[in-house]
Amino acid sequence: MFSDITSVRENSSLGRVIKTMKLHRLMAIPVVDQNGNYVGCIASQDILNASVPEYMKSMYNTSFMANLDQIIIHLRGILNEEVIKFIDKSCPTVSPSDTMSFAADLLYRHKKSILPVVEGKNQVGWISKIEILSLSLNSDKE
Repeated sequence: MFSDITSVRENSSLGRVIKTMKLHRLMAIPVVDQNGNYVGCIASQDILNASVPEYMKSMYNTSFMANLDQIIIHLRGILNEEVIKFIDKSCPTVSPSDTMSFAADLLYRHKKSILPVVEGKNQVGWISKIEILSLSLNSDKE
């Protein structure tokens, strides 16, 4: 678990979230309320999904490739929106007492980039896919 609790507030703008994710090289980031309570997670995929204009979404699941210019124009129009509108409230969490096997299973089954570690309502860290993969590096047989 990373005890770094990098997160964004629920009233942060989508633009601020993108900057924070880029600065910390994150594919997803937990979202907390003003008291530091975990409320959900936002991933780069959530932002990309929000960036596709409505008229293009009906074609999204076909072989149609959305025009990048149209996506960027639409994204610029929502950069000042609050992140709370775009979060994944169903993103699973783990507690500090959960095993890494349990966390790995959740990451795999839910196809998430990170799992927030929550104790009570407070985010205390997060686990990423690379954390799970790096367990293989900590063996005595090198």
